[in-house]
Amino acid sequence: MIYFLGLFSLYGHITYGQTTSITLPQANIQARTDYNTAINAGTYTSVITLLPSFSVKSNTAIFNSTTSGSLPVGAVHMKLSSIGSLVLLGLTGNNEIPLSPGGGLLYTAVASVASGAIAANARIATAGQTWTAGVFTDAVSFYTQGLLAGSISPSSFSLSINIPGFISPPGNIGTTTILVNNLNFYRSSNGITASQIILVSSTVPYIPSVRTGSAQFSFNTTFPYNASPVPPVSTVSAALSGVGTATATNLSTSDQALTSAAGIAVPTNNSSSITHTYTISNTSLKNNFKQAGTYTVPLTYTWNKLSSAYPTAPLQAQASGSLNIVVSDLGEIIANQQSVNLPFNTTSNYINGVSTNMATHLKLSKTTPYNLYVRATSSSFTSGVNSIPLSVLRIGPMTGQTGVNTVTLSTTAQQLIQNADPIIDRTLNMQYSIPASQTSNLLGKPAGTYTANIVYSFVAP
Repeated sequence: MIYFLGLFSLYGHITYGQTTSITLPQANIQARTDYNTAINAGTYTSVITLLPSFSVKSNTAIFNSTTSGSLPVGAVHMKLSSIGSLVLLGLTGNNEIPLSPGGGLLYTAVASVASGAIAANARIATAGQTWTAGVFTDAVSFYTQGLLAGSISPSSFSLSINIPGFISPPGNIGTTTILVNNLNFYRSSNGITASQIILVSSTVPYIPSVRTGSAQFSFNTTFPYNASPVPPVSTVSAALSGVGTATATNLSTSDQALTSAAGIAVPTNNSSSITHTYTISNTSLKNNFKQAGTYTVPLTYTWNKLSSAYPTAPLQAQASGSLNIVVSDLGEIIANQQSVNLPFNTTSNYINGVSTNMATHLKLSKTTPYNLYVRATSSSFTSGVNSIPLSVLRIGPMTGQTGVNTVTLSTTAQQLIQNADPIIDRTLNMQYSIPASQTSNLLGKPAGTYTANIVYSFVAP
């Protein structure tokens, strides 16, 4: 009797008897959930009833791709489901093994195993792996070991992992709102910026772009206005934050790329939060968005696969959104000089009257049409117990200053400007005067400084 002692590993040089292709679904990539699928691992042919063991190995440590890099074989885990009529699912000792060139033991039989087809489960672990679109291939061998363990045919087959190309943004981006609720935004060298974070999943590098649905912003308001503003969308610039290839661009009705031609690479774990920023310069704010109200334009976001990336056909995704610019009802009056002096020092002053010019005396900002009023808080100019009537004083524009009336000071608000258009930082050159016709009201008054507080306002109290 002849005994054959030792271990026989019935695998040799690679022959591709079949090709098995697994497509990893987009849903599993995005959710980072494992994907399980059944594969045909070949046919087992029993020799004698000795107890065989079943193993699996890959040819190399990576799945190679002719299009985009490689994939570690350990991302794929194998487990036997059945051999012929023997169902292995749930049996103790039926191991799940990550693929590797060194191989791994799947199952050691505890009884004789009859010949038959071998079914296996392939589990692809998606977590911790960045998946790039392409077809990744390596040779895989299911093989037996043991005394006259039998054989598996084919001895090796080609396993391909197909990673689909996709770009998946949200269906609707929502509204990005720029709140202009402080006059300082009109003065800041940086203007004003608002951001929108967009979560994009992809297996391909892409170039993002944005376009508007119209060439001008639409406008609506509950505040008073003299004319409906129609600012062009080009007054707003768009950019990406934290992206090395980002390029800033003005909004337009045509697609404006937000990166260079290099685009954005496939993100780690296939998901990235891209911050889109919208900026209005202080000059554009002053020229185009000084009327209180809401300015709106629809946006279309587009993501295009780089033409050089797999797959060869174009791949595009789109989502809709909108941009709102909300300007609050803001107002400010600044008196640049807090004290105005009208000296009566000579006889000529009493004969001819006195005037004082105050260049850039007032600075006005108002985001709705406005009136400008002036009044005194007391009934007369006073110096101790002595007084001079308010009516001696005239307040009006300096020579060359337009749009301002001359009024006689009173405790009742007097209108200097009527229904002027919204403005930011308008300066007024003002003149204070006591004309010759009023100097008689100063005669016989004790020497002294006669004062009154003067208030400018947009609303007559």
